[in-house]
Amino acid sequence: MNKATVLEKIQPMVDGEVRHIKDGEGVRINVTPDMITLRPRKGAQLLEVDKKGAESLISFTGLPLSIARALSPGTFSSAITELMDRKKNYSIILKEGRVTGVIPYRYRVDINPERLLDTIEKTIHVSSYNRLLLLPHNVASLEIVGENTKPVARGDLVRAGVKVNFSPVGTVNPSVQSFAVVLSCTNGQTANTVLAEFTGDGNGEGDSVWQFFRQSIGKAYQSFDKVVEGWKKLEGEKIPAGDRATMLEALIRHAQIPPKVAEAVRAMAIEKPPQTAWQMQNLISYASSHLIAEPAKVIKAQKTVADFGDEEMHAKTCPLCSRSR
Repeated sequence: MNKATVLEKIQPMVDGEVRHIKDGEGVRINVTPDMITLRPRKGAQLLEVDKKGAESLISFTGLPLSIARALSPGTFSSAITELMDRKKNYSIILKEGRVTGVIPYRYRVDINPERLLDTIEKTIHVSSYNRLLLLPHNVASLEIVGENTKPVARGDLVRAGVKVNFSPVGTVNPSVQSFAVVLSCTNGQTANTVLAEFTGDGNGEGDSVWQFFRQSIGKAYQSFDKVVEGWKKLEGEKIPAGDRATMLEALIRHAQIPPKVAEAVRAMAIEKPPQTAWQMQNLISYASSHLIAEPAKVIKAQKTVADFGDEEMHAKTCPLCSRSR
């Protein structure tokens, strides 16, 4: 994937808008069989809420979805209005004048995607943009692959990269993480070696956030040697045949891998049993790279891989290590 394709795919997010509602006294939600409308505060214009916005609204207030579905429109209107009134401060995501999301109030930084890609390309040598995940609330997760390549095991080369999370409309704090791709199977793997989150403020036009990107992307990319050394330790960690199924099931459960994908992963393990922790980790990263379609579930599986390869977190994720403590 090249730069133009990334920008094209992310364009729908750029068209969004976030409004921060502080001291939203007089909030009103009206529910009819055909439509949900939100008045952010007394005297404000009524805004239509789309299906995703309604789900986000219910989740934000903490009202169980099963209860929300059982309520009549009138009762639901009263309940959700009261719950929103207690919140006072919140932010709404708008697209084409309709509410598509409701999130906690907090000023975040808008990131210009084109400027971000320019910053990445000036900081590291970009070989390709591996994958772009479009997450809820206008959040993007972008995997970038560089040029540095090293072996973890014989015939198992990995290529350095970075992963960047950001929002063009400021719904999340930008973050940068170590990342690499296993060339033999094109598995993308995250690592916790560098995991940095921007905690400053500003509107994305000042230099603070761009300085954060330059420094964090450089550190994440340069952490490649340390990442590979950690993965080599996993390759040296042999798994007894009788423990392989237990470890695999623990990782599948921890990663919350969907049932059909889990069956495919188990079939791969039967066909080619993982003899080391590195090979076990690759089963989960294969699922996150090639089998899981839903972006949020991909992120969850990637986190499991990163934790499994993290020296401190590994003992908590690995059932064999937990048992030996």
